[in-house]
Amino acid sequence: MLQARNDNPKTVRSIERAIDVLVCFDNATPEQTVTDLQKRTGLSRPTLYRILCTLEGKGMIRSSGAPQKFSLGHEASRLAASWIGVNELLRVAGPVLRRLWEKTEETVALFVATNNERKICIEEIESRHALTFKRGVGFTENLSVGASGKAMLAFTDAGRNDPEYGDVRRTGVRVSKGEIIEGAVAIAAPVFDYDGLVKGSVCIFGPEVRLSDDRRDTCIAYVREASREISSALGFTKPAVAE
Repeated sequence: MLQARNDNPKTVRSIERAIDVLVCFDNATPEQTVTDLQKRTGLSRPTLYRILCTLEGKGMIRSSGAPQKFSLGHEASRLAASWIGVNELLRVAGPVLRRLWEKTEETVALFVATNNERKICIEEIESRHALTFKRGVGFTENLSVGASGKAMLAFTDAGRNDPEYGDVRRTGVRVSKGEIIEGAVAIAAPVFDYDGLVKGSVCIFGPEVRLSDDRRDTCIAYVREASREISSALGFTKPAVAE
């Protein structure tokens, strides 16, 4: 259980409590119920509801489903983007991600690499299908795991000469099946800045039963198109791969 830090007269207890709630959302628990949060923070239910209502009103968390579950919201993503210096990427990618989501009807996400060979999800739009997969804003993982990381790694010094990533350099996309979540398919493509350096990756993921055969090929084309559109908006003009 998290312990309230209220023994320092210079701190604001309500802010400490709100932060205690926010830090409950991590890789292992990106989505939680009020009961989950109450167990982790030790806060009373009325206090917790007031904090959640305030945080949701500010866009720091979002709620969905029945029973109601909470996860980090768009403002948390914006703060993460500010911290790792990708505000411009998030700004230009937003409309493109929305269109990709509308075309594919699958969960859409935007990842960037950190300086410790990991990746972090800075934006995610969840599929409206009953059967779906999601990782959550703030999710981090090794760069070498999953399509979203390998799509970036293929264009870094560490992966440029690795045959494993040759398909990304040839086709502009990386497809993985069941690599992170059993039964899930992920399709990712790299995003480049005006200097031609890989800036991030755009990714969709969903169940293999929907992302197979012709529909998978169609979604691959959509993801590739989205990555080019975002890259172009960032000033990238050269083709990333041979056609």
